[in-house]
Order: sequence, then structure tokens, then C-alpha cells
Amino acid sequence: MRQSKCAMLLFFLCIAFAANSQDSTTINNSKKFNVGLEGMLGFSAGENFYSMNVGGPSLFLVLNKDWKIGIGAFPSLYLLEGKLGARLGVAPKVEYKNLVFFAPFFYREKTEKWIWSFGLGYKFHRKKSI
Repeated sequence: MRQSKCAMLLFFLCIAFAANSQDSTTINNSKKFNVGLEGMLGFSAGENFYSMNVGGPSLFLVLNKDWKIGIGAFPSLYLLEGKLGARLGVAPKVEYKNLVFFAPFFYREKTEKWIWSFGLGYKFHRKKSI
């Protein structure tokens, strides 16, 4: 299990690095073409549970330009007890600049219990073209 945690974290860090290093590419020497990520990508873990999350709709209380607190939906791909799946999670979250701290929980019908996890995400902002 430790190897899968490291692999998921490495994957997340590679995506974050690649998206931040994207630059405009000139096409036909006259137009700019921007490619980049916009939104949030995160990783969360719980007891025998790992998930890759993207940010969905959210409601925030904006404290200042750097801090927000709120609740949001997190469409997620997860690994639970060695099985892959997709599920929508709901989470309280705190945003500081581009970092997102969140605690998504997911309902599991089989056991009729909630699965809790804690995670860290990064918010991407597409660079504007000139």
C-alpha cells in the first residue's frame, strides 16, 4: 500500500509541475495557442482508501484575497481495499492561495457507512494569452 501512496503522490506532483511550466506555443507565426489546466486536482487518503479528486461546485466564505473556507463536491477516482471505482465526495475545505486542504467523505452502500479521508490539492489557473 505504501508504494501506491507514493505512486499517486508522484503522479500528482508531476501534473502540477507540468501544468505550471506550460508556455504559449506559436502556431503559423501569427497566433498564440495556450494549453493548460484550470481547476483543482487533489489527492486524499483514509483507512485502506486512496482517491484522486478534482474540484467540483463549491460554496465559500471569502475571508481575504488569500483565504477561503467552504464546502464542495469532489468527483473522484478511488482505490478501496484494492478495488478501483468512481464516486462523488463531499468535503469541507480550506483554501490558501493555490493550496486546498480538504476532508472528503464518501457513502458506501455495501456497509451503509461513510468513508472519510483527508487530502491536499492544488488549484491551477490557465495563463491568459497575449
